[in-house]
Amino acid sequence: MKKNEAARIAAFKYIIYFVFITLISRVFYLQVVNGEYYRTLAEEKGRKFINEIAPRGEILDRNGNKLATNVQSFNITYNNVKSKADNDEINKVLLDTIRLIIKNGDEQKINTPNFPIVYENGIFKFDFGSSEKEINKKREVKFKEFYKLDEGLNAKESFIELANKFGLLDSYNNNKFIFKYNMTIDEALKLIAFRHSIQESIFSQYRAIYVAKNVSKKTALAVEYKRNNLPGIFTEISPIRKYPYGEVGSAFLGYLGKISEEEKDYYSSLGYDISRELIGKQGLEKALENNKELNIALRGEPGGIEVDVDKFGRILHETARLDSIPGDSVVTTIDVELQKVAEKALDETMENIRTRKIPTDEPYPNANIGAAVVVDVKTGEILALASRPGFDPNLFAEKGSPPKELVEYLWPQGRDFGLVPLPTFNYATYGTAPPGSTFKPLVAIAGLQEGVISPDTIIVDKGVYDGLPGFHRACWIWNEKRRTHGPVDVAKAIQVSCNYFFFEVGKRLGREKFNEWAYKFGLIRDPKTGEMPKTGIEIQENPGEVANPQKIVRSNVDYTMYVIKETLKNKYKIYTIDSGTPGYRALRNMLISGQYDENLLDSIGIFDEKAKKFIKSELNILHTDANKFYQILNASIGQGYTDLTPLQMASYVSTLVNGGTRYKLHLVKKVLNPDGTVKYENNPEVLQKLNLNPKYVEAVKEGMRKVTEEGGTASSTFRNFPIPTGGKTGSASVDDSLKLKGRAAYGWYIGFAPYDNPEIAVVVVIYNAGHGSYAAPVARAIYEQYFGLNKPATNSTNNTNSSSNNQLNRNN
Repeated sequence: MKKNEAARIAAFKYIIYFVFITLISRVFYLQVVNGEYYRTLAEEKGRKFINEIAPRGEILDRNGNKLATNVQSFNITYNNVKSKADNDEINKVLLDTIRLIIKNGDEQKINTPNFPIVYENGIFKFDFGSSEKEINKKREVKFKEFYKLDEGLNAKESFIELANKFGLLDSYNNNKFIFKYNMTIDEALKLIAFRHSIQESIFSQYRAIYVAKNVSKKTALAVEYKRNNLPGIFTEISPIRKYPYGEVGSAFLGYLGKISEEEKDYYSSLGYDISRELIGKQGLEKALENNKELNIALRGEPGGIEVDVDKFGRILHETARLDSIPGDSVVTTIDVELQKVAEKALDETMENIRTRKIPTDEPYPNANIGAAVVVDVKTGEILALASRPGFDPNLFAEKGSPPKELVEYLWPQGRDFGLVPLPTFNYATYGTAPPGSTFKPLVAIAGLQEGVISPDTIIVDKGVYDGLPGFHRACWIWNEKRRTHGPVDVAKAIQVSCNYFFFEVGKRLGREKFNEWAYKFGLIRDPKTGEMPKTGIEIQENPGEVANPQKIVRSNVDYTMYVIKETLKNKYKIYTIDSGTPGYRALRNMLISGQYDENLLDSIGIFDEKAKKFIKSELNILHTDANKFYQILNASIGQGYTDLTPLQMASYVSTLVNGGTRYKLHLVKKVLNPDGTVKYENNPEVLQKLNLNPKYVEAVKEGMRKVTEEGGTASSTFRNFPIPTGGKTGSASVDDSLKLKGRAAYGWYIGFAPYDNPEIAVVVVIYNAGHGSYAAPVARAIYEQYFGLNKPATNSTNNTNSSSNNQLNRNN
């Protein structure tokens, strides 16, 4: 009995051992012996999630006109459907798809990814997309490390290595390529570029890359018809950016572009699909891409579909869908009709100057760059912001980059700034230039407020200014005609643009008060923090500032550094101070600070006592010249080292004519949720209240009114104009060295209207225009549009109603 029981227990143990060993063996077989196979099978067959790009929020003008919207487009994508697909399979699918797209007439729609090896005129070369050597070198190192390429390989050798890696090259002998699939070099480069994009994304989470964007319906159907033979290839319908007005508003709208190498980590961390999504690169598209400070995001929340796929990567059916959420829509302060007029008027006026349809004193063939800004003086809303020439942002909407044939036009290389137009450069917010005589009204109000002049003060123009020993500049009328303006008050001085008068006002103000008023108008650095002045606009700006000692030092320090560097090399045989080195930067910072530091010179390898003495002398010269009093006199007529943008000038004019309230200039009026409800409304924000004396404001305005009347420098433009306005012309000269290259004076016009109760301020600048009066027609065209004067009216009542409706729309 006990024997039988023991035998049964032993048998049971053996059965348990057997089952256990069998299970362990099976697990070992499944997970170790055949683990790779089953992992691949699980990855290739089952449920996948395909991301869908969300529509970007729309950008509207103040009246609801769409400046940037989205339209549906057919795109061809390659998706991660077989993680273990071999080279041959991937290459054939991509190549067959590319050839099919070309066959259907959509070669220009192929979305070839950025790839740093190009083939031009029979030569391979690297192109890492930057004009800076250091950046290109870093990108080259990173690229070669990514593929484990020898750092000494040139572009051609790198191409050969990658062609072999991706299974594209049959042989290379005697400088002759023989590719698989009967490919050309161009096809091989396209294929490597796509393979490179695949490698970079590693196809995590079943994300796709674009093979072609915005193809025709014919091409989409052709690809769809052959999709079973093209595993991983899909056609999708998705939003693409559309700018209905083309070039209009490109200065503030900006454009979209691909995520750069340096941006990939950042945008990946935010959940962007870096291989497919485009981001804002300029203008509002960039500023409001994902703006945490303003809580505005033009980029929406991506959605997607969950699908079942077979082992060949073919979708069997859709199992679930997550709808994408569009981005925030932004209502701007812009009036698109006014914007169109501003741009057209700039183009026509510049052409009229070049062709001399405007009677100019001499030819100005290079008057081909201009900007205009229109601001509501009671709110700081920007009604129009133009920079010419512009560009069509639709060029970037498909691929994130323009056609190759337009690259040189959009970003001309090695050309003289101010002579050759830069269409993607915003001259309204980035283009700093001396304002010339348009700065004189600010000097006038400063002098009046400080009591150094009154509205009745008479200053006698003697031609050559004699109020500062050693300063011998003269009024323009003396230089041109050997005449003077004689006795003038402030209004007359503004009307005739008397330099002598404003030299004297600048002298009476002195440096401290002069800079104080420049700061009050937001045109000089904060004296406590050193922060640059800003207008408050949401898009990027590059503000200039009124001349002051530190500004003058920064303007001249690089020339001083050049003199020091060359002298150290040639006279003292010191070669440690090369551009870009830590020693160079340290010495430059010492010069800017104005504090001589002998220990610093020792630390950067300058021990020679005579060399030190020379550097100290150059430092003293740099700062002594910057602090000379004549700099204030030059600044008083908007010359010297004063450089301001049209946007800054619009801020100053608005502040002056509205009585002294400096508003934050802004482009965003309100923000809408995807359902159309208001998310955020941007109310006027006061940056500073100057509390200007109305009597003094009126005196300055009177002078500006006289500029537009008989005897004024803009009288020919505003003769018989039905609405009283005020303005000021300015002709800011350039260096003689620039004149030899074809440059001429900047032509400025600043203005406001109506005279009695100003509503808008207008600023216009045209590069190489010669005189400010030639720019005034742009302002007139803007006034005509704003007040409805260019609209046909059957009678005076209709005309009045038209103007009233025009104003009502602006106040909405």
